[in-house]
Amino acid sequence: MNPRISLIVLSFFLLVLKSSFADAAWSEPVEIISGGWGAGKGQFGLRSEGGFSVVPSIESVTAEKQVIISDPVNRKQIVFNNKGVLLDELKWGDAKGQERRSLVPLSQRNREALQVQSMKVGAATYRVTIVFPDKNTVVDSEEDFTIATRDAAGFVYGISVETVIRFDKTGKKTDALPLPSSHEKLITVPGRPPRGVYIMYGDPVIAPNGDVYLWQKSDEKYSILRWTWQ
Repeated sequence: MNPRISLIVLSFFLLVLKSSFADAAWSEPVEIISGGWGAGKGQFGLRSEGGFSVVPSIESVTAEKQVIISDPVNRKQIVFNNKGVLLDELKWGDAKGQERRSLVPLSQRNREALQVQSMKVGAATYRVTIVFPDKNTVVDSEEDFTIATRDAAGFVYGISVETVIRFDKTGKKTDALPLPSSHEKLITVPGRPPRGVYIMYGDPVIAPNGDVYLWQKSDEKYSILRWTWQ
C-alpha cells in the first residue's frame, strides 16, 4: 500500500477512535426492576428501626448483568436477570441460600478498593490514592470521595454522595455522573387531593462493564435504576 494512503487510513482510524471515546457517556436512567412491599415472591421487605428505614440493597452485579439484591427484612437474596426478570429467591436459612450468599460477592472483591486516601492539593483539586488488592492508583479529582471501585477493563470509579466519577487507566477523568438526591414530590390520585411522597436513594453499585445501578424507595415500591455506559 502507498505510504501516503496508509498514513491517511491510520489518521482516520485514530480520529474515529478518539471521537468514540469523547462521545462515550452514561445514558439516562432506566428503571429495570420494580416491586411492591411485602413478604411474597418478588416483593421487598421494609421496616423502621430507630427512625431509620431498613430496606433491601444491591449486593452485587455479575458479569452477566444479573442483579443480586439482599433483603434483610425478609431474610433472602433476590436474583434478577439483565432485563429485570426474577430468576431466583434464596432464603438465608436454607443451605443453598447460605452457600450462594457467601459466594456471589467474591467475583467483585478484586474490583473494590481496600482504602481511599485524599489530600487537597489546590483550591479545587484533590489528589486521591486508591489502594486495590494488586496495585495503587493515583488520580486528581475536582471532587473528594472516599469509596472507589473499578470495572473489568480497569477503569476506576470514584464514588461520592452526589457523583460517580470515571477515570481511565492513566488516572485521567473521562466522565462524571450526577446522582439523584432524596427528595419529596407531589403525586395525584384520582378523587383525592395531592400528597407528598418521599423518594429515597441508596449507594451506587458499578457493574463489571461500567454501568451504574442505584436503588430507589418510595411509599409504594422499591426499584432499581440503571445508567448504561455507552
